[in-house]
Amino acid sequence: MIANLYHEPPGPGPLSSLRYLANFRTGDMRHYEELFARHGDVVRLRAPGAEDFIMAFHPNDIAHVLRTNIRNYPKGKRYHELAHVLGWGLVNSEGELWRRQRRHVQPQFNHANTLKFVPIIVDHMEAVLRRWDAQPDEFERDINDDMMDVTFGIAGEAFFGAALQAHTDTVREAFKYALSIALKRMYSLVNPPLSWPLPSHLRFRRAMERVHTVIDDIIDGYQRGAGDADNVLVRLMNSVDPETGARMDRAQLRDEIKTILMVGHETSSVTASWALYLIAQHPEVSARLTDEIDRVLGGRAPTAKDFESMPYLGMVFNECLRLMPSVPFILRSPSEDDELGGYHVAAGSTVAIVPWVTHRHPDFWADPLRFDPERFANYRRSADDKLAFIPFGAGQRICLGEFMGQLEGKIMVAMALQRYRLRLVPGFDPRCRGFISLQPVNGMRMILRRREPVRTARAAPAGRGQPAAAEPAAAEPVAAAAMRANGCPFSARA
Repeated sequence: MIANLYHEPPGPGPLSSLRYLANFRTGDMRHYEELFARHGDVVRLRAPGAEDFIMAFHPNDIAHVLRTNIRNYPKGKRYHELAHVLGWGLVNSEGELWRRQRRHVQPQFNHANTLKFVPIIVDHMEAVLRRWDAQPDEFERDINDDMMDVTFGIAGEAFFGAALQAHTDTVREAFKYALSIALKRMYSLVNPPLSWPLPSHLRFRRAMERVHTVIDDIIDGYQRGAGDADNVLVRLMNSVDPETGARMDRAQLRDEIKTILMVGHETSSVTASWALYLIAQHPEVSARLTDEIDRVLGGRAPTAKDFESMPYLGMVFNECLRLMPSVPFILRSPSEDDELGGYHVAAGSTVAIVPWVTHRHPDFWADPLRFDPERFANYRRSADDKLAFIPFGAGQRICLGEFMGQLEGKIMVAMALQRYRLRLVPGFDPRCRGFISLQPVNGMRMILRRREPVRTARAAPAGRGQPAAAEPAAAEPVAAAAMRANGCPFSARA
């Protein structure tokens, strides 16, 4: 390592680097896999006219960026393209602004406040299940659309009360388009100002105007005393900084609520979608998990305390987050020259941490491509690999919604499996792509078959190695080789 201290990290030449940077815009995670397989734990892309793009895959280097030397690694200009959509909320803000806003927002997502959302989560998932119940005994659905409906409804009610319900479609579509523009700009070498009158820019500005109009109208209503007495927006409006005694101004309030709404629903929906996808591909896991859900819930709706009695659900959920992390990359930009893995990293570079790759790092995960919830049975992060599993980030900027995201996803998965057996439509490829979240860009088309209702809690299963009988596998299951070919699991190292 000492010999490399002043050496640049390995990586492809300038022309190949340009191709990789262009391909990153597609969200295909195979490009990150390929760079790791060819060049190792620290990889540099160098393209004419652009800053260096450095990928850090090893947990020790991730710890250096997100914990040890965090002051040298703000988010940087590429990530700040999201500020055109989300403003300067917690995702984009830095320094004293970030610390001040964190003091306002963090209490809203502590465990006690998050547990208040459980009835809301259950109600919105139950609404989707009622739509499913109206279908024939076996039918096809785009699970990703349904999970998005659930999480946007949860976020809207938990964060705004009932005030957002009439505007759900407007806000969702406007956010979707605006984010697509911001994401393209994150990986473009040259970005014309959004003030230029290009057709896409005009559509972008109209989309954001619609979002702002809805949020401002809701804030105005609450300031007049209309609406619910308790939700996240109301709490933030009344929040007083414990250090300064100040309240948030209107612009900052709007930025925070945009950030919470967008991040709070999208990552949760894709996590639930990928979890149901992976469970459906592994009948033995599905059978054991369904048995645990039936035994604990006995056909009733889940409560927060139930999950303490469902350890296998927790193991399955973690393994789903390992293979399909809802946030596939984290971007930072060093303010001063530094080193990662013994290699020089220039100030102003873009440093990408890629959980998608780190979660499959063969030095830290045995048989990393295999879906194996048992690996989390007694999982403890040692000093050497403590950041080998970072589904919610790490360090002081770890996701504030980690507990809510886990709780929300587990409730949604448990309630779906409580009533239905799911399998992927034969031959269907969801085609995962990593943008802000890990999206199934073709949706998630699955065949659902209603289960017999369970009305009373079952006795505990006979033993760990004796799960309930598995459902027959789908006629055309998605094999690991086919999934690798489509960029989903991790390709073998060269």
